[in-house]
Amino acid sequence: MTFPRRSLPSRRDPGHRRVMVIATAVTLAFLVLIGQLWYLQVLEGGRFLDASDKNRIRVRPIAAPRGILFDRHGTPLVDNRPAFTLSLIPRELPREVESRDVVLGRVAALLHIPYQELLDAVARVQPDSLLPVRVRRGLTLADVAKVEEWKLELPGVITEVEPQRVYPTSRFAAHLLGYVREASDEQLKQGRYRRGEMVGQTGLERLLDEYLRGQDGGERIEVDAMGRPVRRVQQTEPHSGAQVVTTVDRAIQEAAERAMEGHAGAVVVMDPRNGDVLAMVSTPAFEIDRFTGTIERDAWLRVVQDPNFPLLNRAIQSQYAPGSVFKVIVAAAGLQEGSLTPLDRTHCTGEFHLGTSTFKDWKDGGHGTVDLHNAIAQSCNIFFYEAGLKIGGAMIVRYASAFGFGQPTALDLPGEKSGLLPKPQVVRGRSGRTWPAGETVNMSIGQGTVLVTPMQVARFMSAIANGGVLWRPRLVQRVERPDRVVWSDQGQVSGHVELSPVVWAFLRQSLWSVVNDGGTGAAARIPGLDIAGKTGTAQMIAKSKAEKGQDHAWFAAFAPMKAPEVVVVVMVERGGKGGQVAAPIARKILNAIFFERVAAVETSG
Repeated sequence: MTFPRRSLPSRRDPGHRRVMVIATAVTLAFLVLIGQLWYLQVLEGGRFLDASDKNRIRVRPIAAPRGILFDRHGTPLVDNRPAFTLSLIPRELPREVESRDVVLGRVAALLHIPYQELLDAVARVQPDSLLPVRVRRGLTLADVAKVEEWKLELPGVITEVEPQRVYPTSRFAAHLLGYVREASDEQLKQGRYRRGEMVGQTGLERLLDEYLRGQDGGERIEVDAMGRPVRRVQQTEPHSGAQVVTTVDRAIQEAAERAMEGHAGAVVVMDPRNGDVLAMVSTPAFEIDRFTGTIERDAWLRVVQDPNFPLLNRAIQSQYAPGSVFKVIVAAAGLQEGSLTPLDRTHCTGEFHLGTSTFKDWKDGGHGTVDLHNAIAQSCNIFFYEAGLKIGGAMIVRYASAFGFGQPTALDLPGEKSGLLPKPQVVRGRSGRTWPAGETVNMSIGQGTVLVTPMQVARFMSAIANGGVLWRPRLVQRVERPDRVVWSDQGQVSGHVELSPVVWAFLRQSLWSVVNDGGTGAAARIPGLDIAGKTGTAQMIAKSKAEKGQDHAWFAAFAPMKAPEVVVVVMVERGGKGGQVAAPIARKILNAIFFERVAAVETSG
């Protein structure tokens, strides 16, 4: 008997199951990948495209050369030259702190730069910044070679060529020209400057910074993964700063600096016909080029704490007793007001008694009998003690103010002092304010509370030379670009001193005698050149025994006497007598100015 066969349930192949699992996993993976690609391409495409551009494009600013400062004859006072600069690009430095520290440490070791200085430079900007952060300017060729040799090991470290200021000498016209430095944090807060930009800090560089600074350019460079340039994508050319024509005469400036070597003090050379400052010297000076680059803290402290104050512009920022130079004011006031006449005479014994006080002459034994002319020529103190009491303190101060003392000259450089003139005082037993006799006597020889700056004395002596015109001292003639003059100064009269022609003639003749007729300024005499001037020896308050007797030496002169072209004022701190120290310095300067004219006279003679 035959039974029908029952079909058995089929058993699924294990290999087929594995294939299905793998196919499902692959399908899901593809879906995830496609989703991720869609996310990256569609949703985040713009951001990653920008990041990609940043990774391969380097932005490099191109610094514009600063404008050149020229003297009145077109000779450069300061110029530019190419110099190497070490910079860091934060975006290209390693992200890992350890790797970044290795790079910075290697740079510090190669170039002998403090490691902390590199860290501080990077910390000042955002870590993803593409703009170079300048670390050290003025690299040597050896420094550049070291960086290039290790270039592959120094990602984010580059050397650039930028214009840098160059000066005739390291201290040439330091206080006049000033210096440039990278914009400080305080200046950056003003919003006018960019980080790393060079800005004028003092002197004419600061005064004219908006004209001297040019417009920077820039370029976008494609670089490879190692940061090496591949091609230039875009470039914007920089525009140089404007050119400045000053009133300074470089040859006179150099002559004045040579004449003042080894002395602390100031020299001002001015044209009395228009107020042009031909030279302005303050010694000791500082090294300008050291301030332009990176200066270490210890070096900076040495300059700031130097007891000789090299950063101080003594021509306009220091105030001194004028000494006997002030006697010209007393003579002018007395003659114009009628309190004195050229025939007035005094017998000088070397002492003047006022109550219980005794005022001495600078010459032991006195000058004997002198009139006003000889009193100026020989700088007799006794004569002017008596003259001051005749004229009165109020009148002397009035004429001193008319000649510009007690007020700034309005020179464009910042920090100018105004000087000081005495004021009437309350005297016991008298109503109101009056002038104590002792104060008047002291003031009559330029002592006491009378203080002036060398620039004020130059303007005052210019007024004596030109007949009473007070010019505002001028340092800049014009600022010009290739296509136009953008600023100019034609000179400005700031006041007049009204004296009769007879008084002017008497004063000039007396000052001529100071130099040429047995006066105290004989050391300034130059055969063939008529020089008129006045010496001054100003006592200073001694702060120590070492300073006792170290008086300030003055000499203020103009030449030629009949048609003055220049005024020269010399002030030597703690130099001694004006006729022995300051007058010979002025002679050197005047000889340099009028060398050809004096040589011609000597040849014809």
